[in-house]
Amino acid sequence: MGQLLSQPITEKNITLVQHDHISHSIGEMQGYRLTMEDAYCDMNETIHLQNKEHDIVKDSHEVGNENGSLKINIYGVFDGHGGSGASKFVSQALPTILREELVREINELSPESKEDLISCKDVLNHINFPKLLKSSYMKCDSMFYHRQDNNSGTTAVVLLIFCGYVFVANCGDSRCILSQNGSTKLLSFDHKPRNLGELMRIHNGGGYVSANRVNSILALSRALGDFTFKMHSDNDFPRRLLKSHSNHKVSPPEEFQVTAEPDIIVHKSSPMDEFLVVACDGIWDCYKSHELIHLIRHQLSLGKKLPEINEIILDNCIKMANTITGIGFDNMTLIIIALHQDHNDLNAWYNHMKYRILDERFGTLGH
Repeated sequence: MGQLLSQPITEKNITLVQHDHISHSIGEMQGYRLTMEDAYCDMNETIHLQNKEHDIVKDSHEVGNENGSLKINIYGVFDGHGGSGASKFVSQALPTILREELVREINELSPESKEDLISCKDVLNHINFPKLLKSSYMKCDSMFYHRQDNNSGTTAVVLLIFCGYVFVANCGDSRCILSQNGSTKLLSFDHKPRNLGELMRIHNGGGYVSANRVNSILALSRALGDFTFKMHSDNDFPRRLLKSHSNHKVSPPEEFQVTAEPDIIVHKSSPMDEFLVVACDGIWDCYKSHELIHLIRHQLSLGKKLPEINEIILDNCIKMANTITGIGFDNMTLIIIALHQDHNDLNAWYNHMKYRILDERFGTLGH
């Protein structure tokens, strides 16, 4: 569990950001940890076509769509370990890389394909999002390797909302879930060393799993950073020795004991979608996915707003701290994302959710 404070730091950093089609609240708390090693990203941009060249241009401000425009939202939670260097770097670099890669992909499309994209037609045929997300993760990992302060690691769960789709890339044991009319849809799966596919990769890479940890050290099997578990680490002498043998074939990054390759899940948005939750394992240690969905919806039915709900969740988690189970002692970060593109604004979404949930419980009340 590592070193802990005798009393938790319960000061919370809670923010609310509203846009016309989507809004989100972020909650952070250090808790019992000596330092805050979590980080997050939230990017909301509109990219639009130039008049002459018909290229996509980045713009951090909302713009009109007289020439066609595309909204892009990127949210992510990064749970660092061994220090905050990796989580802070990745939280800044990865969304920027994703945005730039997406803009580059769009610029390479034909004018006809760009018009399709502006109309959100054939999105998956025009852009290979799984490839884009995976290459962005690998590029970010490589960039972090070349920094001097690269002796830490981080999980990375990122969701990209674009043209009516939700693309989730996950590396590690942070998690993203979706509420669909009260039902829970998992949009990521935890990468734990005991999982069969992860276990085989670790063993094939010359590692082992003991006490559910890679080489008795790391409690997750995918991460950015953690270069002592990766082929290109100068500190990994046994693997360098094998690599120097002329008959030894160098493993690709996807096959490292601990890889930065994310799993990708693609979800087509529907009117049933209510909200998304992205959080680190400090939250998921305390709540099962369906329990958190139920709690958020219950609080919405009571008329609570997203920042209040964020505070309730963080307070509940710290109260669950238990030295026997080990839960409740981690840093805690979560983002709740309200999907109100079918409503006028966030307040209209609040009212819609409140009465929808009450109607589910008590029947239609005539509103």
